[in-house]
Amino acid sequence: MEIKSPFSKLAMAVAVVTATGMLAACNSDNDDDNDSVDETPDVVINNPDINGGKVLLYRTADNSYIGAANVGDLPDVVKFVSPMVLMTANEGEPNDEYTVDPQGSVSIITLQDDKSVLDVTTLYFEESMLEGEVRIKPDTSAAVDLEPEYVAVNEAGTMAWVTLQENSAVAVVDLTTKAITKVKDLGKIVVADQAIDITDDGVANPVMGNPTNIFALPMPDTAVAYTVGGVDYFVTANEGDDRDYDGYTDLEKAKDLDLSAELEAAVVTPDLGMEKLRVLTDLGVNNGVYEELYMTGTRSFSIYNADGDLVFDSGADFENELAANYAASFNTRVDDVDFYLETDEDYEGSDFQEDFVEEGLVAGVDYEIVGDKVYFWEGVDARSLKKGAEPEALAVHSIGDKVFAYIGMEKQGGFFVYDITSPTQVSMVEYFNDINYNALPTQAGDLAPEGMVAFEQDGSHYLAVAHELSSTLALFELDTDGTVEKITSVELGSFDEGAAEIVDYDPTTKNLYVTNAENTEVDIVSVATPANAARTGSIDFSEYADELQSVSVKDGILAIAVE
Repeated sequence: MEIKSPFSKLAMAVAVVTATGMLAACNSDNDDDNDSVDETPDVVINNPDINGGKVLLYRTADNSYIGAANVGDLPDVVKFVSPMVLMTANEGEPNDEYTVDPQGSVSIITLQDDKSVLDVTTLYFEESMLEGEVRIKPDTSAAVDLEPEYVAVNEAGTMAWVTLQENSAVAVVDLTTKAITKVKDLGKIVVADQAIDITDDGVANPVMGNPTNIFALPMPDTAVAYTVGGVDYFVTANEGDDRDYDGYTDLEKAKDLDLSAELEAAVVTPDLGMEKLRVLTDLGVNNGVYEELYMTGTRSFSIYNADGDLVFDSGADFENELAANYAASFNTRVDDVDFYLETDEDYEGSDFQEDFVEEGLVAGVDYEIVGDKVYFWEGVDARSLKKGAEPEALAVHSIGDKVFAYIGMEKQGGFFVYDITSPTQVSMVEYFNDINYNALPTQAGDLAPEGMVAFEQDGSHYLAVAHELSSTLALFELDTDGTVEKITSVELGSFDEGAAEIVDYDPTTKNLYVTNAENTEVDIVSVATPANAARTGSIDFSEYADELQSVSVKDGILAIAVE
């Protein structure tokens, strides 16, 4: 059984609108939030402040503020279930010292006819919900450790699937009863059975037959649901993730662990460039000795049925395609180090001094200085010991009788297109990548796809991709076979300042709404004429919050998830 908000009695006590329209405000922090204002007599508002995050609501017609819903800690994603219902995945991440670790949760928000908040129900996790081998941090309860990442909702608005990335699991939520029905682990892959590159020899060589006893967990980030023949499925981008805090880390190089003789002989001794493989420290260990190694992310995307059973996985597709056609930039990314002048106190012994000034990093590597950072391409194979190309962004879209998935590669860049009309007969359509890997990073193009949305407008189909590193929004037209043609790219901010991360589309205004962390706002990009897409304004929410996480648009209402 799920545990609903422990503040429900408080809500009844302080958030009741009386017959005369008087109420006691739920949010003591901001009397202007309008969290519980309603002029209709006898309406009970359940929207207590539970010391978590908020979802801010605006009308897209005039950008006017409606009010806020109080949700759980760190709402990473907000999604409309229907015009009257939203939900959030509240990650509840710990502080950097890991001395405070809030509970992860899921909040369901119900609106009134005027789009103000009527009810917020926050669901928490229990140990009894776990099914299978859900990864839980040692000496931590499931209620505290489970960290919701993303939300996928079925077309009927009756079920949702919430990815729990660090836990490599999914929570199944019944939206009709407002209950978490189970938390299911998403299994693992045997690395020896999938062509994958886990060496840093500077060559693109994904191969089968890697050492046994090495596994990978999917650990998906983004998820999107779709329905085929009345049957629900959800799609995941299996990015992988680890915990890297001052007070706790769970990822180490294989060579730094006490390995079994078998793993030592297979991974470290042969000098194959595999000894620095990043693996999780809490799995595969027996009496202090590691008998199995677990990597983060499977470098693939997957399709699951409504129960969380695997239906399809793309396996080695991504790495094989990149190795065959992008060998000179395989598993690369833009890296950075802090920049110091020789007169700076921290210059001596810095990465900049040792790698660039004294050794020139690697001969022939170009770099550029932007602000207080030095940026450069990390080189072939740089990500092979980590998470590869890192599939993260994801969109699913129907064109005619076909359904296509678009999967963005956060580190490598570009995105794959798949025909997923039949979940059991999936096929790759193409891989799009127009990055210039020979250029300096700021001149290379659209980098680090973070968010995607596909939409139909005036009889044509489009895909918008927000790029976190380059702070650009790229717009593509989609053909009936799912293939893409780039229309334009709109610059929304400074390089590496997170000015373009999550994006959603509003058909009523023909605008895209893009989170801009650099300016603490949501940028408005008009695509009424796609070829002339341009930023036309923004919504400044700084009066109500300091940081934003995500946006969602439905029926002329914009929702912004904030900390």
